[in-house]
Amino acid sequence: MTALVNTTMSTTDWAMDQDPAVLARIYEDAISIAIWQRQLSQEVECYVDELLCKSKTIALKLSGSSEQLMEEIQRVFPPALISMQDSCVSAAAFYADIHQVLDMFACLFDAKILGLRINTLEHAMCPRFHTDNVAIRLISTYYGLATEWLPDQLSNRAALGTAFASQINTPGAITANENHVQRMAAGDVALFKGELWEGNEGRGIIHRSPAPTIQQPKRLVMTCDLIERR
Repeated sequence: MTALVNTTMSTTDWAMDQDPAVLARIYEDAISIAIWQRQLSQEVECYVDELLCKSKTIALKLSGSSEQLMEEIQRVFPPALISMQDSCVSAAAFYADIHQVLDMFACLFDAKILGLRINTLEHAMCPRFHTDNVAIRLISTYYGLATEWLPDQLSNRAALGTAFASQINTPGAITANENHVQRMAAGDVALFKGELWEGNEGRGIIHRSPAPTIQQPKRLVMTCDLIERR
């Protein structure tokens, strides 16, 4: 399994860059996944670490404008946590980071209503490679292993929905080589075209949840869907 290098790149169906402007490339007909590569700030990482130490399960599902979503996030997630070193860890950077991502998504798609999920996961929620039955979905992992995906030209779409959807290098397998499987990094923000994007039927990005490991048994994942435009 590989992670693509941190530089401006594109092939027939993906684009990735450390500049957030890369997300706008999702409007290009040939692009099915656009990834903004980024490193979470130390303040965000510290808050998430403490949050997961103190919260066994987080399962947040909301819909509304980005402003309404942020009001609820600030109500649900504590504004400060006491760390193991008895120092106070503020949520301000965590709030600001989520607000930035939601605002970017809303501006990019002129969104009036967004569908937001923030979940802790201790198992692979979608372990088989699949496509999403949505127009567009944002995915970002704040902690743990991040989402895995396949370039279209290295995929066998006939395997989707079958027992071969996660097999590698066997007859009928989803892909011929484990190195074809790409993984986002924690902190990355990705836009995934689904099957309902106009003109994209049969070309939704192929992806799956990673299997947890002993070293990284838990994930904190945020997804955002476009529900209604202005």
